[in-house]
Amino acid sequence: MRYYRKSIWRGALLAAAVFAVRRQWTFVGLSDACALSGIVFLIIALFRLARWLRFYDLVIYGFQKFKQIWKNENFLDTPTSSYGAFVESRSYEKNYGETFIAALCMFVCSALILAL
Repeated sequence: MRYYRKSIWRGALLAAAVFAVRRQWTFVGLSDACALSGIVFLIIALFRLARWLRFYDLVIYGFQKFKQIWKNENFLDTPTSSYGAFVESRSYEKNYGETFIAALCMFVCSALILAL
């Protein structure tokens, strides 16, 4: 629960910063700031979800192998781990839910402000 509140506070601080930078001192400006903050948090949540689903592992493994091949002329002679062992060695935490909740809260705040 602490992480949810922390993400919502970060979203509110981002919305306040966007509101101050844009200098549109109306309810529409405040609603836009909340919506932009929600969009940013939605993008962050989608990147975290993709990382948790291991979409980036193959790219990271490929870059590591390329670096190994580039630096070592006899790369075929060295025992290297397979992609399966690489995936098993990496662990990710399921931390995308809190950013989805923060994005949802920012979108709800934006809609409520427009309803005023």
